Amino acid sequence: MSSVETTSIRVPMEIKWEPSWLSWVGATTACLKALGVDCDKVDVAGMSGYAFVLSVHKNLCPSGPTAFEWGSLLTGIHYLGRTTLEFRSGQCHTGEFICDETRDACKTAYEIVAREIGEGRPCVLWGAYIPEFAVATGVEDGKFIVSSYRNCSGEEQPPIPYEQLEAPGGVYVLGFPGKTSIKKLWGDQHAISNAVRLLSLPSVHPHYSSGIKAYDRWIDALKEDEAQPFGNAYNAQCYAEGRELAHQFIKRLAERNPHAAKYLNPAADSYADVSRSTKRVAEIFAFPPKDEKLPEKIIKEAIECLKDAKKAEKKALELLVDAQKIEWPKE
Repeated sequence: MSSVETTSIRVPMEIKWEPSWLSWVGATTACLKALGVDCDKVDVAGMSGYAFVLSVHKNLCPSGPTAFEWGSLLTGIHYLGRTTLEFRSGQCHTGEFICDETRDACKTAYEIVAREIGEGRPCVLWGAYIPEFAVATGVEDGKFIVSSYRNCSGEEQPPIPYEQLEAPGGVYVLGFPGKTSIKKLWGDQHAISNAVRLLSLPSVHPHYSSGIKAYDRWIDALKEDEAQPFGNAYNAQCYAEGRELAHQFIKRLAERNPHAAKYLNPAADSYADVSRSTKRVAEIFAFPPKDEKLPEKIIKEAIECLKDAKKAEKKALELLVDAQKIEWPKE
């Protein structure tokens, strides 16, 4: 591949970072709003399905909330009003895995971002400073200019040389090149089916559990004292936020789909219970975690909250399955 051209391009619009533990949701929401889509984090998390993701590593590694197939999120974005362009190398660009092939992938990502920025469109970029998602708002002499989680703490955000991305799982860019005009009702039906699929996913890796069953792995890790304090606290924050986003999204679905409200309203109520329980888990496992070990009584409380969350989310899943089965009106 040829060397990176000397360029300096920025998007013409203001990018407002959307604070979120689920940084893909925050970055995608910021991009879509900048491109004129009327949406918020609830819409993006719900329509994409990220609000219903539950992926837990056996030791609560912080990779859990991003350890799933990101491509599954894109159909929901089409229903929100934009087409998508995804580049993902699939080869880790971090630590000992960095090599000529991964550097080439970073260069390709840079060229894709530069092209999109040149057309006035921000992109989602994986691995800005740390393994999190950010908004690429410009390029400059082989460096990404980004808006990231650092906005929340007022930290500086220096341009990132393309080869210095921190991208376990592979280099990733998500662009939004055009508009769509798909019927809203179809999007709501898709969102429900997608939520059911994500909550029912079988585990595809021996170190992770997915969907409702992931609660059991989390509980077991706490019982056996095998949960990494940092990763456990991070997972707790991510999933507390995700479950509240799911609660708010199902409420919206019920309000605009009265024909399905008899299932969606109680599903929203169940998600309110899930959110309440996971919020308490996030309070117990505050981020960043303290050095000292938590008392056994507090750990037991967290386990009971996770059991309650599992029970409530299982009930919500059953109601969403029922909502799938009804006859939906034709627009």
